[in-house]
Amino acid sequence: MFAPDPAPWGGCPWRADLKRSCDECHALKTLHSDENSANFYFLTESAKSCAVHGLRERKREATRSAITTAARLATAKKGLNGFTIEQLCEEVGVSRRTFFNYFPSKEDAIVGHLLDEFPADALAAFLAGGTESGVERDPNGLTTTLLRDLFELSCASADEMNFTRDHIHDLIAAMKVEPQLMMKMVGSAESREHEFAAIIAQRENLPPKDPIAILAATVIGTLSRLAGQAFFSEQNTLSYREILANNLCTAQQLFVFSPLPLEGSR
Repeated sequence: MFAPDPAPWGGCPWRADLKRSCDECHALKTLHSDENSANFYFLTESAKSCAVHGLRERKREATRSAITTAARLATAKKGLNGFTIEQLCEEVGVSRRTFFNYFPSKEDAIVGHLLDEFPADALAAFLAGGTESGVERDPNGLTTTLLRDLFELSCASADEMNFTRDHIHDLIAAMKVEPQLMMKMVGSAESREHEFAAIIAQRENLPPKDPIAILAATVIGTLSRLAGQAFFSEQNTLSYREILANNLCTAQQLFVFSPLPLEGSR
């Protein structure tokens, strides 16, 4: 029901090391240099735009990350009510207006990227996968690339978060002082699964709250959470993408090689 493009198990499709990039930025590089040489190339307007956009986004991400880090450290030391937004802004070096451009409250600043929407480009690519001409569909009418594209969307969301082990350490320290933050995180995870289900239904032209959309969202949500736990473990040496790919391969093999025919199944 959720099978991706056919592939031998020795070459599991989830383990393909696909990378997203700005095509035009990579097609025409502005500068390449090393200790011994420097090569210059023409730069297209679209590549310039991509470069400027990338710089702007990096600055925004740096500001956002600084706010979240400061909020978590302050919470771990003083508790949620031990500091004000004004003090937090002074610590980071931003205005109240800048703070509220990123977060509606201290709690949201502490949780940070976990409450974000899907990256716009990745979401658009996912939705487009259900309307492309010539797209293959299974007997139930679902696109055969559904889980593959959910995998890419999940990886894009993880990349957008740009989490490190230090980020997780700071978040855990804050939650030890303010346990109610865990409920906000749990709520954000449930909300994300509902969002997954909604966009799956939209892409596959299914009714809202369709069981298949909900099941697919639950599967990818559960495997993503497991991948996150493994990624931030002390002994881990793999990327989030590799861990999630392995999880999907294992789950797919379970369903393919251990079928359970049921009466009335779709």
